[in-house]
Amino acid sequence: MATHTDRRNIRSQTLQFSITETALVWRTETGEWGGDMPLDQIRRVRLAVEMAGQSSQVVCRVTDAEGQEAVFGSMQWTGPGAWTSTADTFRPFLTALHTALAPHDDQVDYLEGPSLTFTIIMFALGLILAAISVAGLIIIAGFQENPIGLALIGGIGAGAWLMWVFLPKPPARYNPGIYRAEPEAG
Repeated sequence: MATHTDRRNIRSQTLQFSITETALVWRTETGEWGGDMPLDQIRRVRLAVEMAGQSSQVVCRVTDAEGQEAVFGSMQWTGPGAWTSTADTFRPFLTALHTALAPHDDQVDYLEGPSLTFTIIMFALGLILAAISVAGLIIIAGFQENPIGLALIGGIGAGAWLMWVFLPKPPARYNPGIYRAEPEAG
């Protein structure tokens, strides 16, 4: 049975995820029940790259038919600004999850990338930053003829960069077969 331990942030508990023949199950580090998700009720598996302190990590979000979500990643929060790699158990667990979900592929959406809501919010923040910087540039450098307003060109560039990076687009589908275990020879 594949297992993976994860803690997302300061407010969450450390959880031990495992996959049984019928469900994705998680327990607290003290062994108390945390939750479960029957495999035949899973409707979405989303993989996305997210920040983990100064690094980045792959995060898997599994959602069932009732909207319950289980989240685990390739790095575990260990303290403010401190993350520890758990890639040694994350990849085998991801493989076991995709293998266990194979009989239910027709009802599971396998998606990669951030949610559309997140990209729209980040795009909007970039647009606001660029708009405020353009307005400041026009007022300070244009109307007041003060060259210090040219410093706002950096804000325009940062806003444009955010808008480019987070150009709203729906997450892409991926082939779950690339995460399934290879049959052993012999």
